[in-house]
Amino acid sequence: MPFIGRDWRSPGDQWVRTTEGWERMRLWRVKIFENLNQNAVARITRLAIEDLHFTKGTTEITSRRQPYIFFNNGSSKEKLELTSLSEALVRLDMTGAARDISRANYVTKLMTLILEKKLPALSGTSQKLVFNILESMVYEAIKTELNIGMMKDLLECACDALHEGKHFHIGSQCLWSKHMESVNRLTSKLAEYQMKERNKDGRVMLSDLPTDCLRTIFSQISDHKDVLRAGQTSTTLNQVTEERSLWRDMCLYHFNNRQILTFLPKQTDDVDIDWKNIYRRCYKRFGKKETFADMLALCSHCCGIHWKSLGHPCIGDQPFKCKDLSPEDFLSLFKL
Repeated sequence: MPFIGRDWRSPGDQWVRTTEGWERMRLWRVKIFENLNQNAVARITRLAIEDLHFTKGTTEITSRRQPYIFFNNGSSKEKLELTSLSEALVRLDMTGAARDISRANYVTKLMTLILEKKLPALSGTSQKLVFNILESMVYEAIKTELNIGMMKDLLECACDALHEGKHFHIGSQCLWSKHMESVNRLTSKLAEYQMKERNKDGRVMLSDLPTDCLRTIFSQISDHKDVLRAGQTSTTLNQVTEERSLWRDMCLYHFNNRQILTFLPKQTDDVDIDWKNIYRRCYKRFGKKETFADMLALCSHCCGIHWKSLGHPCIGDQPFKCKDLSPEDFLSLFKL
């Protein structure tokens, strides 16, 4: 992996880490070309052609490299520049992560925090990246017919942020107007979207499954809104989604005992407890627990920010430990 930076021992050079230690890039290239033969050239050409066919027709960064960035929060003789938010959004492939179902919830939460609290303080470049990610998320939702309601809430949040920061934002007024036009265009796209009814192909529907299977499926859903919407589709699903055991499990998953006891009636049998009402009151008071299938992590050895499922090429030789980064923790790393 090349190390590009200013070395205090020389005017500045590119260094690469080899099995024998760190060497100057130009000298390392000379050694490689001196050792090349006809067989090595043929092998490199074959691998390059295979890589070209593999990545052809896709724009995902994850198909070419691991999305990561080495975070630098202070200046030194070796590192003079701080890591910016715009650089992190690009190197961590947030646009591609928005199209990945396992990382979409994390990106959505991150975008919500940026739009609600950080948008007016962002640079023009960062603002463009944020709205490019937002556009990618909306088009992916329309294409896959998933998270339509979540995208509507996100666009509404973006519209409110643009109105609130209209007079004290960073960047030109023309750029801010373009952001508003983009949000209005995406809102119109979602308004035109119509859910397609599934054709009667003779295959099993969700409502055709046994009740025990339905209970197991709904017990794996963390968002109560999805459970309520599923219950509105048919009588069978409504009966399952109204069961007390389902809402009791959701209460125990999202809230601790102290929070539940705040609204749990005293001297009441378990049969008489309205767990759905308790969940509703706990949700209004405490909010639900955030759950992410995949999230960012910070390497304790090399300070590399990366996705947990994809990893990163750590520059250290020793085993490393990673600290999970919630969307709030990730934004707190940058001085905004």
